[in-house]
Amino acid sequence: MSIVKKIIPKHYRHLILGWMVKAGFAIGRLLPRKFGLALFSAMGTLCYYLLSRNRKCAVNNLKLVFGEKWCDDKIRRTARNVFSSIGKNLFDAVHLNTMRVKKFDTTVSHDPLDSMEAAKAAGKGAILVTAHLGCFEMLLHFFVRKDFGGVVVGRAFKNPAVDGIIRKMRSGPGIVYVDRSENPRNIVRMLREGRMMGVLVDQDTKVEGVFADFLGRPAFTPSSAIKFAMKFNIPIIVSVTARLKDDKHHVFISPIIDRIDTGDFEADLVSTIQQVNDFISGYIRKYPDQWVWMHERWKTKISK
Repeated sequence: MSIVKKIIPKHYRHLILGWMVKAGFAIGRLLPRKFGLALFSAMGTLCYYLLSRNRKCAVNNLKLVFGEKWCDDKIRRTARNVFSSIGKNLFDAVHLNTMRVKKFDTTVSHDPLDSMEAAKAAGKGAILVTAHLGCFEMLLHFFVRKDFGGVVVGRAFKNPAVDGIIRKMRSGPGIVYVDRSENPRNIVRMLREGRMMGVLVDQDTKVEGVFADFLGRPAFTPSSAIKFAMKFNIPIIVSVTARLKDDKHHVFISPIIDRIDTGDFEADLVSTIQQVNDFISGYIRKYPDQWVWMHERWKTKISK
C-alpha cells in the first residue's frame, strides 16, 4: 500500500484530488509556460516517490518490454522520467489551449495532414485512434485548430471534480462531448459532418476487445471503435504526439489504415487493430519515457 493510502482515508483523498485538479487547471491557464513546466515536472517526480504501487507497476512493465536490453538503473531512471513527463504534459494539456495561433504553431509541429483531408473529403469523417503518449489531451484541440471538428465519447469519472475538469479539457469550440450511451447512428451523423471521433485503445479496460500484439506481447485491446468504423465504412487514422527535447511537441499521423476484407470479420478486426497497435508501439519505443507505464497493460490473459 502506498504511503498516501496509509495516511489519508479514501474520502479525503478524493476531496484532495478534486482540489488539486481544479488548482492545476487554473494554474495551467495562468502560469508562464517555462515556470509551469518546471513546477509540474517536479510535482510529477514527487509522485514517483510517493505512489509506490504506480512506481512498481511502471518499473515492472518497463522490465517486461526492455529488460533484456536495459540495465536496472536505466529502467528506474526512465520510470522516474515518465512521472516527470506526465506532470509536464498535464500542464501543457491546459496551457497550450490558451495560446494564440502563431505561438501554438511554433510550439506544435505535425506530419502532413493528407490522410485527414482525404477522410474529410470523402464525407465520412474519421475514427482518430490515439494513445496515452505525450500530451495526448491536446490532440483533438490541435485538429480543431486545423479545421477538423471533433467528437469525444467519454464516461463519467467517479470523482465529480475530476470529471468536470476532464470534460472541460476534452470539449470546447468545434468538439462535441457525448456519453458512451449515445446512439451509434447519431455519432455517424456527426462524423458525416466532417468530424473525427477520438478514441484511446492502449489500455486494458473492462470493455469489448480482442488480443493483438502490443510492444511485443499479446495485449487485450479495446475493439468497439474499430469495429464501428469497419461496420459503417469510416476511415481509421492513428495519431500520437510526443514532446521534443526543446519542450515543443510533434503530432505524428498515419495514412488511412488499410481495409482488410477476407470475409472473416473477426480475423479482419484483429488484423486492423494490429496495424493500429504497430503504429502506436513504434512511437512508444521511440519515446519510452512519455507513455503511461504505470497501467497494467497486460493484465488480461488469453484463456486457454
